[in-house]
Amino acid sequence: MKSGGGGHLTLVNLLWLIPLAIAAVYLIVFVLQLPRNITELAWDGDYASGFTLPETLARTGTGGYVVLGAAAEWVPLWFGLLTARLPLHRELWEITPTLLFVATALIVGWCVATVADRRAAILAVLIGLVASPLALVFLIAPVAHNTVYPCTALLGAYLIWLARGEGRRLLTALAIPPILGVVIGACLASDLLLAATAVIPLALTAALAGLRRDRRSRLVSLSALTTLVVAIPIAKLIPPIMHAQGYLQVSTPTKAVSLSELPERAQLLFNGLKALFNGYLGGPQGPGTLHAPLGVASDIVMCAALLTLIVIGMSATVKFVASGLRKSTATRAPAELARSLHVIYWVGSAAVACGSFWIAAETGGGRDLHEAYYGTVIFSVAAVVPLVLSTASPVRWLLPAGAAIFFAASLVGLMSNYMNIAAWLARDAPSIVRTAEANHVTFGYGGYGEASGLTWNTHGRVTVRPLMECENPQGANVCAFYLVAVPSWYVPEPRHTFLLVDREEPWVNTLPRGLGRPLATYAFGPMRMYIYSYDIASRVGPPPGE
Repeated sequence: MKSGGGGHLTLVNLLWLIPLAIAAVYLIVFVLQLPRNITELAWDGDYASGFTLPETLARTGTGGYVVLGAAAEWVPLWFGLLTARLPLHRELWEITPTLLFVATALIVGWCVATVADRRAAILAVLIGLVASPLALVFLIAPVAHNTVYPCTALLGAYLIWLARGEGRRLLTALAIPPILGVVIGACLASDLLLAATAVIPLALTAALAGLRRDRRSRLVSLSALTTLVVAIPIAKLIPPIMHAQGYLQVSTPTKAVSLSELPERAQLLFNGLKALFNGYLGGPQGPGTLHAPLGVASDIVMCAALLTLIVIGMSATVKFVASGLRKSTATRAPAELARSLHVIYWVGSAAVACGSFWIAAETGGGRDLHEAYYGTVIFSVAAVVPLVLSTASPVRWLLPAGAAIFFAASLVGLMSNYMNIAAWLARDAPSIVRTAEANHVTFGYGGYGEASGLTWNTHGRVTVRPLMECENPQGANVCAFYLVAVPSWYVPEPRHTFLLVDREEPWVNTLPRGLGRPLATYAFGPMRMYIYSYDIASRVGPPPGE
């Protein structure tokens, strides 16, 4: 019997070696490619502005009102302002989003280790880290909901901490909820997406715990609700405080879709989930060897993982509520309570995030990556599905195969550059810099999609500020950009400047009327550089809406 048991154990261990080996290769490739991927992400205007904005603000101040997006990202802005004068601030800014991504996976792993075992925790960490390349585009990018993912994981860990609070000092038990409330309030003000991924799920979990009869569950509920009671007014106070300091935030869209649009939104959500689970490999854009079979297999893994998530979540919720409403007042074991709260919270996070996206008419977002709005689903799967390993469910025997498929598909996508972030601008940038320096003109203007990317990635060898075409009777038909732009960028100075016009860029794709005859014109593929003997800012109109 012992020999047979040992042979069975060896077989199981061998099965797990396959996904673990694939994950190890992925992590090596990820680390080797990271410098290049971070650099290429910074060519995107949305992401590069997260660098150029605080760099300017730390040096010159606002110079008026800086209008930020619907996700104001106050926390990344504060971090940038605090660190902008450090010698290696560029490197710090570029690597911090990746560190937050890794921290999120590790926090989820800690949670799983606490409510299950080490093997389940390792799997949870790897599911979070071995991400689809299309997920990495926003997980390691600056100002791309960087505060949402770690804060969502932090609140999940907080619930476990509350549930396992035996023998804790009274001062600690009383101080942590409001302190955490201040942190979560700042992050909620920074990005309202946190409400869907963490705040609402925490409130629902706390409400269910409060319905129970035992004292421990009610203490957990009271502490969690205290955190939220502190967080919400903090989130309300920060925008007016920042407004007084010279910052404005665009109103967050709140319109819901019509009933007729729900099927289309459901299809969009489904396709986005496929991207998160590598199902995109099965599409026409995946012609490589084994890409299509891996894509189909990834779709199956996705469906299985989400179904497991739903079943475990519904079962845990029903049992938790039913047992809490019984007349017996026996206190639930801390480990059992922590596991139930953990599952309910993470399943609730996935459900609310997906549901919010499904019914929201507008989400905005850089690069049209709507997957970022429900990207926490991956962490929900990582937090819940590995728990099956500590049960007698036959599903646990399928986990090695599912993990191997997911990890292999992520590896194939990463090695095939499916992040798709190699901007054409990076190719033409050296020519633009050489031409600007040869004409002794290193300050200019261009569309939003290229301005900050050129400024950041050329280390200031050329400085390009974003413009947009508009009706401007007082000068040329071009205006200062209406978002994430500092007013001091558009103060005229006595100097030659250039304008970049890109026919494939939406903001400045034709030569605006009213600029006069340029001194010289140069072509770079779809882009033209026009050099003028004056500062174009002298003819630029105010941002639309002012």
